[in-house]
Amino acid sequence: MNGTALKIVPAEAAQTGYALFPATACQVRFWHEQKASPQASALNIAFRLQLSGPLDAASLEQVLAGLVARHEILRTGFLMTGAGLRQQVWSDTPLRLDVIDLTGRDDQAARAEAERVGGEQARTPFDLASASFLRAVWLPRSSTQGELQLTFHSLVMDGWSFAILVRELVEGLAALRAGRLAAYADVELHHGDYALWKEEFLASGALEGARAHWRRELHDFSRFDVPGDRARPQTRRFRGAIRSILLPGELSEHLIDSAKAQGVTLFSVAAASLAMALQSAAGGTRVAIGTQMSVRDQQELEGVVGPLINTVILRLDVAPGSALSAVIAQCGAKLSDAIEHLHVPFEEMLDMVGETSGAERPPLCPVNFALQQSFVGMGDEVRSGEFAATTSPSFNAGALYDLNFFMVRRPEGWRISCEGDLDLYDLETIDGHLAKWREMLESVEIQAERPAPAAAQPRPVQAVQARADVGVSGFMSRAELEAKAHNIVRFNEHGTQTPIIVLNNIAVFYELAQQVGAQRPVVDMPMVPKTPQHLPPRAFEDLAADAVRLIKTIQPEGPYILMGYCVLGAMALEAAHQLRREGDTVELVILNDSWCPGYREQMPWYDRLWRKVQVRMDDIPRDYRLAKRGEISMIHFLQQFRTVRLLRLTQLAVKFGILKNEGASNMIDENLWYGRNIGYLREQQARYRPAPYDGDVQIFRSAQVLKGRLFSHAMGWDEVITGKLVVTEVPGLHNQMFRAAGSAVIGQQLRERLSA
Repeated sequence: MNGTALKIVPAEAAQTGYALFPATACQVRFWHEQKASPQASALNIAFRLQLSGPLDAASLEQVLAGLVARHEILRTGFLMTGAGLRQQVWSDTPLRLDVIDLTGRDDQAARAEAERVGGEQARTPFDLASASFLRAVWLPRSSTQGELQLTFHSLVMDGWSFAILVRELVEGLAALRAGRLAAYADVELHHGDYALWKEEFLASGALEGARAHWRRELHDFSRFDVPGDRARPQTRRFRGAIRSILLPGELSEHLIDSAKAQGVTLFSVAAASLAMALQSAAGGTRVAIGTQMSVRDQQELEGVVGPLINTVILRLDVAPGSALSAVIAQCGAKLSDAIEHLHVPFEEMLDMVGETSGAERPPLCPVNFALQQSFVGMGDEVRSGEFAATTSPSFNAGALYDLNFFMVRRPEGWRISCEGDLDLYDLETIDGHLAKWREMLESVEIQAERPAPAAAQPRPVQAVQARADVGVSGFMSRAELEAKAHNIVRFNEHGTQTPIIVLNNIAVFYELAQQVGAQRPVVDMPMVPKTPQHLPPRAFEDLAADAVRLIKTIQPEGPYILMGYCVLGAMALEAAHQLRREGDTVELVILNDSWCPGYREQMPWYDRLWRKVQVRMDDIPRDYRLAKRGEISMIHFLQQFRTVRLLRLTQLAVKFGILKNEGASNMIDENLWYGRNIGYLREQQARYRPAPYDGDVQIFRSAQVLKGRLFSHAMGWDEVITGKLVVTEVPGLHNQMFRAAGSAVIGQQLRERLSA
């Protein structure tokens, strides 16, 4: 294969006749790494599918060709232009399905041939001049059984994408057999669209805070190298071997229970145990491990086929004699930080450290770890009609890292594995690292002492029965009330201080629970139905009475601390009124970005109009930036304008191909936030006028709230609250105020106020 037979082409010339998109940062790195080692196959991803059903090669090839036509990344090549690397989407790329017939061979011979072919496919490099980076081999064992081997380059594929393809492959086969159209979801975004969005997002300045985090995290970074049996050769040959250990079922369950007890994920338990094992072999006090994360944190990206991953670095302080529980807690915190600042590309981290990629060693982190629950089930069946698919362990394409540890769930249990570079390590050494890792996993304790109080992972309460005196209301029936009692989530549930009971719709309070401290329980009560319902007009006071009934179900007696988010802030205050009338004590009411009912409605008409104009002037450029970044759809943005709606301009734009029909999935935020049920609450609240309240109230207002004469600093509540009222501004937009930065401000304010 000639992987270097590419020439630099002026960008203007390359545009002619092709659909060109920018390459993402990881694609650029993969392309240069492959170009530097054209005969290497380590960037290949080789999958194996066991298929069953009425199978034949022609049908399989037809469905695969349909998937290539459906997903642009599967017919994409790469072109180096004067403007940099570009993804070149071809209008049509023929797919060839190679067939190696295993029918008539005994099981042992069939398996041996499948292993031989699969290994050869995995270790055959792709030519960078290829028009497509997909190979397919079909190995039928009978008319109803066979193995499909699919090999991709990392330039075009990740595990999530493969899961999409498997589901669509099985559905396509069933549809072809039944003579119907396949029930595929619309492809609303292709990888090229994502790359365009990512390019603008990285240049927008939105990641400056995340970049600052990684600069702090990578300050005085030094590589973590685990000593090898031989010196590192000048040129990498990517020769790898995988060794594995199957963990007993009891140990697997023990690790999961330990993670729950410490309020972290299984990933943190496994990674911390690995760090402890490697520290004893490498010495030093700092362990640095790389790991890959999906960047599909927006629903619009869930259906995109292509590499949407980023590598992040976990730097753990592991001094000799460290308690494993302390390292697990540290790993959990580092992982949370990495997730929060996920979108800074690994390639920028290389620049922060001052490292340049070279052909002689892995970039930045020679040790990698991955925990894989499943992509398509990993032994679980994907089925449609008469057809089914299961996955088998992949073939080794080559060692990308010095040591690559991974933990995979298989039907028989969790398996820990290590792929080691054979130019550096003997098999016995790789086995030794695995054995030490298992030893550390076996030492994990369920009741490990925590080095510092930490919020427990959210956990549904145990089975709860609605109290006998809870009756039917206009907002929640008895059945709905009982269902909501089952959906309540508690944080810091072993804390002894007065709980904070939150009337919630879509906010996530894990970060806040950490900030208020482990002794302060936080009870998250979801109040808004997740599905549209027909709800009759009802007094806002009656809706608050439902909230009181639910509060009494989980905490029959006071004192109470109530919190409400957005429209539910007014409900929290009305619930406080009702609880106090029943003789209960309410220590504090907390209102988050909640305007006092009547504040806007009682303004003169000209002030209401001018206020609305100011809000729109602020909303439009912000929403446009969100649409450009892909966080909301462009159709959603344009539909805000009355003229657009009246003239049906978006429908015309979709019809003539000016806009893509991005469908309902892009509207999920609107459905939750401005949907029918929230709208119902707003309608009832518009008629509500809160009575004067002489208790203590805390208001948190996001930085999104405008300032000025028509935007009360106290959000209109200063006319109602006659008790102690404190207003605190929180960084971030309305729907971001409970993320780490906002929760830190809220948590500190509440700790100080409640301690007083």
